[in-house]
Amino acid sequence: MKFLFLVLAFVAGAATSLQIPVNTELRRQLSHPMQATFVSFAVGMLISLAYCLFSGSSVPSLAVLSRAPWWVWCGGVLGTLYVWSSVVLSPKIGLAAMLSMVIAGQMLMSLAIDHFGHLNAAVYPATPQRVVGAVLVIAGAAVMSFGK
Repeated sequence: MKFLFLVLAFVAGAATSLQIPVNTELRRQLSHPMQATFVSFAVGMLISLAYCLFSGSSVPSLAVLSRAPWWVWCGGVLGTLYVWSSVVLSPKIGLAAMLSMVIAGQMLMSLAIDHFGHLNAAVYPATPQRVVGAVLVIAGAAVMSFGK
C-alpha cells in the first residue's frame, strides 16, 4: 500500500509541474498574475464543491469551521503565494529552476515539520538517512538552478 501512496505522490508532483505552465499561459492571456491565480483557485473551488456535492460528502458548516485552529485558514493564503509566485518566477528563471528551488524549500520545511510535529503533524524523526536525502535534494536543486 505504501508503494501506491508513493506513486500517487509522484503523480501529484508531475501534476504540479503541469500546473505551472498552464497557469503561466493563463497569466499571459489575462495579463496579470493575480488574475490568473484567482481564476485557477476559482476553478479549483468549483471542482472541489462539485466533488463534495456528488460524492455525498457535505460542505462543512460554519460551526465546524469555527472550531478549527486559526492557522488552518492559512492554507489558501499559502496556496495563493505558491500559484502567484510560480506564474511570476517561472518565466524569469525557468520551470526547472523554479521547481527545484520550490522542492528544496519543501524538503527543508517538511523535514522540520516531520521532526518536531509542528501544526499537529505526525512525528517522523530526522534520521541521518533522511537528512542525507534532504541534503542531496537541496544539492540537486542548487545544481539545477545555478549550473550552466
